[in-house]
Amino acid sequence: MGEEDYSDPAGAFRRALGLSLLAFAVLVGAFVLYVVAEKEIDRANEARLTSFLLADELRHSSDDMTRMVRTFVATGDRVYRSRYQEILDIRDGKRPRPVDYQNIYWDLVTADDQRPRPFGPVQALLTRIEAASFSETEFALLKQAKTRSDALAELEKKAMDLMDSGEPEARARATAMLHSADYHQAKAGIMRPLA
Repeated sequence: MGEEDYSDPAGAFRRALGLSLLAFAVLVGAFVLYVVAEKEIDRANEARLTSFLLADELRHSSDDMTRMVRTFVATGDRVYRSRYQEILDIRDGKRPRPVDYQNIYWDLVTADDQRPRPFGPVQALLTRIEAASFSETEFALLKQAKTRSDALAELEKKAMDLMDSGEPEARARATAMLHSADYHQAKAGIMRPLA
């Protein structure tokens, strides 16, 4: 067996203390790296969730607008034209956005116009998309979907204007516009970038 040098106990203590401090510093460093990595993962998950919620809100608003315009054309009830415009105005930042708007909202608005949640601040969807930490590709896809949805809104407004024209065949023509192959193609053009 090897002989240990007990002639310098202070030196042995310093070496042991130095090794202990080094091990402690390595442990602290590893823990700091772990915490930093976890924070990065949390930020990435938040960005992904934000991306999903904004894309889903754009999809929801487009679907809600389609439902409102088709219901207006089918019934002639002006409340649906008004709700259509409100959805568009909320999306464009012209009216306050309801709290938790990303959740089901328009299905919960009652016939007497009771709202399920209070209104929050005015926040245009495109502004929120620009403020989010999207990659250039994601941002381009969301902006493309928004632009296509705005173009479809122009067609939907034409169908509502046709209904308001009082023409004898207005309902049939407006219904045909909203169920045409062109309409469905335009709708798919919105959903493709969101997918």
